[in-house]
Amino acid sequence: HLSLVSLTAPTQSDASVPAAVQQALGLGAAMAVSVSGGKDSDAMLRHLTALHQSQGWTGQLFAITADLGRIEWPGTLEHIQSICAKLGVTLVTVRRQKGSMIDRWDERRQVLISQQEAEEGAIARCKEDSNSDFWSSSTARYCTKEMKTAEVDRYLRRFNAVVCAVGIRAEESSSRAKKPHFQVRNDITTTALKASKGLNAEQHEEWATTAIARWIESNFKGRLALTWNAVLDWPIEKVWESLGTSVEALEQRRTLYQSGSLTAALRGWPAHWAYVSGNSRLSCSMCVLASAYDIQNGAKHNARTWIELALMEKQSGWSFQQGKWLSTLDIEVSKQIQASERL
Repeated sequence: HLSLVSLTAPTQSDASVPAAVQQALGLGAAMAVSVSGGKDSDAMLRHLTALHQSQGWTGQLFAITADLGRIEWPGTLEHIQSICAKLGVTLVTVRRQKGSMIDRWDERRQVLISQQEAEEGAIARCKEDSNSDFWSSSTARYCTKEMKTAEVDRYLRRFNAVVCAVGIRAEESSSRAKKPHFQVRNDITTTALKASKGLNAEQHEEWATTAIARWIESNFKGRLALTWNAVLDWPIEKVWESLGTSVEALEQRRTLYQSGSLTAALRGWPAHWAYVSGNSRLSCSMCVLASAYDIQNGAKHNARTWIELALMEKQSGWSFQQGKWLSTLDIEVSKQIQASERL
């Protein structure tokens, strides 16, 4: 429920909070902090939990994560649960009702098999188009849309005003650098307040400000939802600093880990252990957009999933990444995978 007595801005404003976001939260909007177990969302959750308290926002604060199943790095959900427990933040976990990320890939694979049976040569023609296979890709991000955003939105629909904080950073890619700091979350916002297509970052921010004003003028009719990229401008150094560590400390721990001193490497480490193992990012243990090293590291530490995906490659004839096959990882990594399977 919205608090009509909080139409004015809070007495203690924070320069890091855009005025439109400050206004929505001052009106009593719920704050959903989207977390994945990665360093950026970890840092964002800590920051926003403290900010929510200092600003005196009255809306519900909670963390929300989309569990993709066995494709996740081992220990990811437990890591998120531990952080939320320490911060005293409620964690909401959502999942695709029809199954995990791997189940979704297999569903798409089965559809293509059916097409092949129904129309001779269909698969061969599809293979000529790299975007037609069943795996996700940079141009077919249904994994993010279906498995994460849609499931999070399904939960957020219970609020008539909500700000969903997302931990993307401009440093990570040129496309993320072009993102707005905040915008209307179109998929769950009432039609009259939806943003037009084709807006640039500045226009999205301008429209979100206008949408809030119109929503107030309508006496809060319908649902208002915003996406807030709360750490968009943060450099990597600030991320690690907010978690109580540094880039240099991480490198030292990685050296210990590679030497076999796992206990020393991980003792007191505040983030997910995958970073110490060598991963540059924490996404799926094997992500279609990951670097070659992260793919190999994910396979080494999540061998059963690697084998399952490699078999799907072999059975379908489509590589996990364009021109790159999980089934042909270098011999040394394959040996380590086989050794882990025997444990």
